[in-house]
Amino acid sequence: MSLFRFYSPPAIRKRGLRSAILAGLGRGTHSWLALLVMKGLNAALTAVSNFVLAYVLIRTVGLESYAFIAGLLAVAALVVQCDLGIAVLTFSELRSHYLSEARKRKANQDDHDLVLAIVTIYSAIAAIVVATLGVAFFAGIVPVTHHSIAYFLIFAGAVCPLPHMPLRMAINARDGFVWTESVELARRVAILAVTIAMLFGLSLVAYGTLSLLIWVTSIAALVWLARPHGFALQSGVFLEGLLFLRRKFRKARAAVVLSSARFVISIFPYYLLSATGDGLAIVAFDMFYKVSRFAMMTYLIGAETVLPHQTRAIHNENAFGLGRATAAGFLLGLLPMTLGIVAVSMFGERIFGTILNHSGIVSPTMRTALCAMLVFMLIQTTCAFVLVGAGKFEALARRASITLAGMALISALMLLFHWSIDTFIVAYVCVYGAGALLYAECLYSLSRSLWLKSSQAFKMGTVQKI
Repeated sequence: MSLFRFYSPPAIRKRGLRSAILAGLGRGTHSWLALLVMKGLNAALTAVSNFVLAYVLIRTVGLESYAFIAGLLAVAALVVQCDLGIAVLTFSELRSHYLSEARKRKANQDDHDLVLAIVTIYSAIAAIVVATLGVAFFAGIVPVTHHSIAYFLIFAGAVCPLPHMPLRMAINARDGFVWTESVELARRVAILAVTIAMLFGLSLVAYGTLSLLIWVTSIAALVWLARPHGFALQSGVFLEGLLFLRRKFRKARAAVVLSSARFVISIFPYYLLSATGDGLAIVAFDMFYKVSRFAMMTYLIGAETVLPHQTRAIHNENAFGLGRATAAGFLLGLLPMTLGIVAVSMFGERIFGTILNHSGIVSPTMRTALCAMLVFMLIQTTCAFVLVGAGKFEALARRASITLAGMALISALMLLFHWSIDTFIVAYVCVYGAGALLYAECLYSLSRSLWLKSSQAFKMGTVQKI
């Protein structure tokens, strides 16, 4: 059996107009190469969209308004973090059930209940937060002199990933990776086109409206795709889904700790630097954050491409298969890491100066730290995906908590000794690197345990033959 092989859900092979269309469109897409290409395109579009958005906004609404939008998007990211790792836990549970049930055509009732409960809760949270921001704008609690409607619409679109995530995870758990990447590709192309249109006169309000509409359409597409992959939301029972989560409380608690710690580690400098009142430091970190997030997206190309094979290898206690898939994912990440380091170290001053329309904001020291960050992120991303697929939430939560404690320490030192942004970033990268090595140690322990199990099984089989 090939390492990179995908299985199309049996439901797609059923007769009927919709299934026939899906089968026709899906021929040749259930392969590792198709997923790799789709993820590569999505990562490229994500990078281009982020930097194009910064480029366009700075030139159309000014640096001050761009800074406000960046802060608003940071708040939206905080809202999306309400997921608290539950979507990842959902994927782990659904994937385990799918592999254990030999890829049955339909998900079991517990899976239906779980997906319905999470999608319903997340949709309600998104709606409540968006309404709250609207009231805050209208009542003047958040003072905005210009573009208030546009800000509101942009924020509404930015919280749409919250209900989007569990749907995507549910489909992926049943080998629907290529289909969800197709939806993501269409969404990113559409949003990029709308962003570029602002250079040709599209208003900020129109941009916000169209972006929100695109997000809603992508969510509707995932709901539609869920059915041929064994899910029907109307078949679930909300309260039963909550009870299922309660039964998984220990894993859920660890997932919450892990997700919260990782989120705070990635985003807290925005709030720390805001407290110092240094606007240029915020803009500099925003560039650092965007480049590192883009690196993460490129590393996910390899990590998510091999994830189905890693989870299948762990389920079958196949240590060799796990090592081979993990090595393949790491090697796929080496290329974007190398290109990123070359671009930042050799052309970073010109690139950041062009994007920000100002030179010197991202210093040479920060660019050097960013290169080190790219290495540590590849290590952590490769290890984290394997360990999450194996359900090692508690071990990961402990290591993420240690890293977060280190971040809290350097934050206190920065405020106490009035560190510069460069000093803070260097310390930030050092602590992050230590956390990445802790993840690598955990992966080594998992691999070693699988090898021991394989060796014991081989010895027992040899003894029985004798």
